[in-house]
Amino acid sequence: MHVARAVVAAASYAYRLASLKVEADLDLPDLSPWDGPSAAVPDIVIRLDEVPTQLQGADCIEAIFQTRGRDEYLLTLPGTGRVLVRRGREIAIEPERDADPINMRALLIGPIQAVLWHQRGLLPLQASTVVIGGRAVALAGPPAAGKSAFAAVLAQAGHEILADDLCVIEADGSSGSAIVLPGVTQLRLWRDTLDQLGIAAKGLRAALSGKEKFLVDCWVGCREKRPLAAVFALARQSNVALTVQRLSGMAAMNTLREVVHMRRAASALGCDGDIAAGLTRLSRAAVPVWRLSLPDDPACLPEAMGKILRAVE
Repeated sequence: MHVARAVVAAASYAYRLASLKVEADLDLPDLSPWDGPSAAVPDIVIRLDEVPTQLQGADCIEAIFQTRGRDEYLLTLPGTGRVLVRRGREIAIEPERDADPINMRALLIGPIQAVLWHQRGLLPLQASTVVIGGRAVALAGPPAAGKSAFAAVLAQAGHEILADDLCVIEADGSSGSAIVLPGVTQLRLWRDTLDQLGIAAKGLRAALSGKEKFLVDCWVGCREKRPLAAVFALARQSNVALTVQRLSGMAAMNTLREVVHMRRAASALGCDGDIAAGLTRLSRAAVPVWRLSLPDDPACLPEAMGKILRAVE
């Protein structure tokens, strides 16, 4: 409690997230500095403050999170702290005493950001996104599916990074297409991937406390919205052949539903209607969905890149 109160008095930082201004009480080096008008009112505010241990009148109480209506989400993560997200605009955090701030930053950039976008009515997919031929290509899948590693291979081939690990989709009412917002362009890569790509880990910031996972910011990032060209759902496992298969109908819809980021939390917040509407927009926009089966070997990524480029073309 006393730590949080002491830090609140510190000077605030200003960042850009998509086109939104973020004002924060803590350093978030994953985000780009705000480059808009200095007097602009922040769209999102992140404060170090006291956070309740429970929500009064909660509608849903799970092991580590609670919700009240659509506008309040409380997460309690032992060893890291508590986070309260309100109305897609306000984030209050209370780190545990002596907790490593790296883990809180990772929490804010990943799961908490996804909850915030759900509250704002957009569709966040668990996917890294690159720009190919001027359009966004989403590499989707669960943790350890190889999303960031694949994005790194494409980036080394000259394709821009649009967002790592979180692909936020909005509708373009004028054209009926699906649009991807720019996000965090630093990639989170494990050491074996760095070795495969010939990148030295020395001097890189850690992405998680006590883990051999690092933040890499050595490629060109895209800061503009891009139409979504395709979604590739990555399925990574041992002893499988490298294959790419176009999905259609319910198979495509179910695959997309499985990669909605923080879907359980979003359902508790009452966002199932927004998710269904977002997935329907993807279908109406005729965004192709592919399943890419990958062997559990980083050496296969260049060959897989070739399959993706041919499929997109």
